[in-house]
Amino acid sequence: MKKKSNRKRSDAQLAQQKRFALAMRFLLPLKSVLADGYKFVAKRKKKLIYPFNLALSHVLSMGIAEGEEGPYVDPEKVRLSDGTLPGVLVSDIVEETSRILVSYDSFSSFCAWDDHVKLIAYQMKEGVAIRSQNLALRSEKQAFLDVPNSLIGKELLLYILCSDRDGLKYARSQYLGTYQIN
Repeated sequence: MKKKSNRKRSDAQLAQQKRFALAMRFLLPLKSVLADGYKFVAKRKKKLIYPFNLALSHVLSMGIAEGEEGPYVDPEKVRLSDGTLPGVLVSDIVEETSRILVSYDSFSSFCAWDDHVKLIAYQMKEGVAIRSQNLALRSEKQAFLDVPNSLIGKELLLYILCSDRDGLKYARSQYLGTYQIN
């Protein structure tokens, strides 16, 4: 059993602990999404590293901003996936009754027509993340996400991810903004 230290933590240590706790609280509900979105990048590393740790490292170094009330996670700088696959260019986002519809264009010739496009909605306060259930292909130029009744009227962070047909290689995720379905 570890023995508790009697040394007092410095202000810098306490600040880093707070940043770490913020990042963990933000990422834990997204753990399964991160496991898929970072697995190819994690395999390319020369040593054993877990996809969640890569995402956590990125949030700690790039995704925490300072505000008037202290540090907070900036959702725009959080990555749910990373990789070399080309992403998509979002052209329109429409909020319908219990559904979010995203239209996009493929801006690269270095991708396949049958790459998968996924939408992720994340409700931070409740710690709930949902994925689009229907398979959207890059060539369809549209993806939608059905929002369950429990999340209607609540603020949702929306992300879009692209992967190859096998779900092995990913593009860097894109943050699409905050939405509220009424």
